[in-house]
Amino acid sequence: MRCCHRHASESASGDLHPFSLPGATEHYAAERPVRAEHVRIELDLDFDEKRLSGLCTTRVSALRPVSTVTFDAVDFDVSEVHADGRPVRFSNSGAHVRIELHSQLSPGQPCEVAIRYTCRPRRGLYFWGPDAGYPDRPRQAWTQGQDIDARAWFPCLDTPAQKATSEVIATFPSEMTALSNGTLESDTTHGTRRTQHYRMAQPVSPYLVTLAVGEFEEATDTVGTVPLRYLFPKGRREDALRCVRRTPEMVRVFQEVTGEPFPWSGYAQVFLTEFILGGMENTTATSLTDAVLHDARAHQDYNAEPLVSHELAHQWFGDLLTCRDWPHGWLNEGFATWCEVLWKERADGQDEADLHRNAQLEGYLGEVRERYARPIVARRFHAPMDVFDRHLYEKGGLVLHELRRRLGDALFFRALRHYVARHRHGAVETVDLSRAFEESTGHNLDGFFDQYVFAPGHPELKVEVRYEAEDARLRLKVRQTQRTDSGTPVFRLPLDVAITADGRDTLHRLEVTDAEHSFLLPCTVAPTQVRVDPRRDVLGTLDVDKGAALWLEELRAAPEMRARTEAAVALGKHGGYRAVEALGTVLGDARVFWATRAACAKSLGRLRTPESRTRLLDALSTEHPRVRRAVVAALGEFRRDTEVAARLRALVEGGDASYFVEGEAARSYGRVRAPDAVSVLETVSTRPSFQDVIAVGAADGLAETQDPAAFPIVAARTAYGQPRVLRRAATQAVAKLAEVAGRKREAVDLLAELLRDPLFRVQMGVFDAGRTLGDRRLIPALEGTPFEDPRARRAARETVRSLREGEPQAREVSSLREEVDRLKEETRAMRERLEALTLKAAPAPGPRGGGGKTPPKSPRARAKPAAKKGKRR
Repeated sequence: MRCCHRHASESASGDLHPFSLPGATEHYAAERPVRAEHVRIELDLDFDEKRLSGLCTTRVSALRPVSTVTFDAVDFDVSEVHADGRPVRFSNSGAHVRIELHSQLSPGQPCEVAIRYTCRPRRGLYFWGPDAGYPDRPRQAWTQGQDIDARAWFPCLDTPAQKATSEVIATFPSEMTALSNGTLESDTTHGTRRTQHYRMAQPVSPYLVTLAVGEFEEATDTVGTVPLRYLFPKGRREDALRCVRRTPEMVRVFQEVTGEPFPWSGYAQVFLTEFILGGMENTTATSLTDAVLHDARAHQDYNAEPLVSHELAHQWFGDLLTCRDWPHGWLNEGFATWCEVLWKERADGQDEADLHRNAQLEGYLGEVRERYARPIVARRFHAPMDVFDRHLYEKGGLVLHELRRRLGDALFFRALRHYVARHRHGAVETVDLSRAFEESTGHNLDGFFDQYVFAPGHPELKVEVRYEAEDARLRLKVRQTQRTDSGTPVFRLPLDVAITADGRDTLHRLEVTDAEHSFLLPCTVAPTQVRVDPRRDVLGTLDVDKGAALWLEELRAAPEMRARTEAAVALGKHGGYRAVEALGTVLGDARVFWATRAACAKSLGRLRTPESRTRLLDALSTEHPRVRRAVVAALGEFRRDTEVAARLRALVEGGDASYFVEGEAARSYGRVRAPDAVSVLETVSTRPSFQDVIAVGAADGLAETQDPAAFPIVAARTAYGQPRVLRRAATQAVAKLAEVAGRKREAVDLLAELLRDPLFRVQMGVFDAGRTLGDRRLIPALEGTPFEDPRARRAARETVRSLREGEPQAREVSSLREEVDRLKEETRAMRERLEALTLKAAPAPGPRGGGGKTPPKSPRARAKPAAKKGKRR
């Protein structure tokens, strides 16, 4: 077992919000006195009573002498237990069933234990059907076993390392069909009841055993010899195929990358109503939320492939190779998250892949800012689900990208295949990944994993770029500014810098090893571009200080999409006449990657000058829907601008080819504080759309109006029976409007009621709204509600902590934001007028590396110039 300098489960001592909450305990892999070999689950599902009747038979073999076997079993009524066909004594604590065997088992000796039980599961298996609020909801039952919820629907040895072959024999109403792991062995109907028998011939962990029952339509496909099945609600065939149509290509990509043919008998994907996750990678039978089913109109803005590729990748990373225990769960989720980017790269190109990876980076950094920084491998928590956060997913995937860029593709993918081949069907820890890569590449990666996996935080880089003409060199001062007094290290990392000078590109790889470096790079003429980390590869933050001329040229002509996008963002902060001109030009250029154009729109909105407003209004008719959406969002910055309001209202009332543009227009109409915004948006808040994006935009816009008249409208949209996604958005809007409406007491009561809502996603929305509301009167409800899901329990604890600490009130934040916005607008307008006058008096200076005073000379630091750049990495 690997050792590291500080306990992997500790949170940084200086953290305002530590990961480990009071009462958390250390978690290690469960004891294994016996090994599960085969599990046979026979179930009868009663939809009316939401009840299971089951017989679960588990064949175990002893690893040491044992006379008792204890199964995880939550809230079961156990009527009888047999061991090798004979009745045995047992005790049932409500969490475990302890079996007293007739005689002691010797090491290697098998025993079959059969437990007959009934239950009305509160988690693990969920029954759904129509009710007064949602009369059209289909009848379904489905399981979700991760992390430790398999024990809530069948008795098991519920730990990832306990892999066994399995059978699921389910009986249910005859008009329905079932999906489970492996192959369908038999299918019989007797009167109004149907029984389907599935068999899984290869061992899987308990949390990956699944059952989904409902009225589904089905489509089939193949990839090589692997059969593919797609199950979906009736009437949604085209929408389902729109989501999963590239599954065969994904299988081929992941087979090639892992060196492992698809490891199971087949692969099915089923779309489920009210599914509490985006998806779940049950072996051979992935569950997906039906919320991702979308029509052709939504498809121009949205696709489900990140989710589909993520869950498919788990068939290798998570199912074939499974984390030994949940603290090492990043070996499941980090790999699947990295595979999302890999699929983007192979299917849609490098620009889309870099964009998706950057969104993952922002997600991880947001969690660090708003919640905590923790080691990826952490053992101190309340429930294993606590670690299923953006560190496990996003940071885990980014660690793999960081490893790939350091090793290069040839070594990385060779090592990856070695890791998969060595540990297939096994249970793995981080050390297994590290050793497999070391064996395959010869690189000792202990330091890498200590920095990125076993310690919290990330490098926070500040880079100062200056050209020293008299010495014909470029100086780059690199500082790591992260706090290192609470466990975050000073990192060792490569930093790529691409320099364009005299029309030629040169790529340098700088080796950053200390808290501060000065790198001196030969440069005979002033560079026109200095692109630090041009594809934004570094796992961390990057703040580059360089002259506006460099940003302008990089926005115009950098070969990497990410570099151009970063330039657009920087110019939005810098401002000035030339920045507006450059941003407007790129925004209007249909040849430029859409995300860079969208960044230009956002920066123009941020600048908020008459010229930037004109550029945005001119771009309202742009063809690309995602660029158009960014333009509409940026126009929301022009508060109380009558022309902007008129254009937005026309879009809100007249509609758009894109659901998302229409929803963004509603949001921006509220932000500009148009006098009639409340009445206009009240109508829009009932408009149906994919994932309710239009109605959600209207609810957000109503909150942005800060008009007391909006409060009862959004409160009504939280009611049971309203569209599900809208209810969550309306809950947040209630919190934002409560103060200005003088109805905080009413808001507290409403949020307290919604804490017990039957819909998990609505319930989770209350925690965000509670922090926004900032009213401590919500604490008794948060502490007194018996949450079933561990994610809800964790979120409730964090919300209580926030309320007790007293997070800034929404009113104060809003007031300060408005004041700062006003000052920025005045300052930028004056700067633009001054710059325009200067440009009339004299021609604009040519590009320069940085300007200003030349820093003092210092000894040359390590820098490895690469060959002249030929193609992108």
